[in-house]
Amino acid sequence: MMAPSSMLSTESETLSMQISHQEHNGVHIYALDGRVDSEGVEELENTLTSAFDSGQYKLVLDMAALAYINSAGLRVLAEALTVAKEHDGNVHLAALSTKIQRVLKIIGFEKFFNIYDDADAAINAF
Repeated sequence: MMAPSSMLSTESETLSMQISHQEHNGVHIYALDGRVDSEGVEELENTLTSAFDSGQYKLVLDMAALAYINSAGLRVLAEALTVAKEHDGNVHLAALSTKIQRVLKIIGFEKFFNIYDDADAAINAF
């Protein structure tokens, strides 16, 4: 017996992460909403690669709605920071949850990233 076509969907009904983009005076703000897990990490990496391919090197990652980030996501952040700095840019992190901020502190990322309370502060720091 064959399953109804509605049951054969290969895509998840809900995405693990959504990313929205805004630009303000040459600074590109990416709001991360959801989870950077095994599915979300690909979305994050593709978004940042596209940003760099289009010459965007001053980035703010607004993490106010980010619930989780895995180790692969942390690797993507580290690589993005390296690429941005190689092009006289930077990646500022904004509005991190206490949990994510604690993880970044434990692994030492706070020494490399500029972390701000909100996106406006991160934008104004450029």
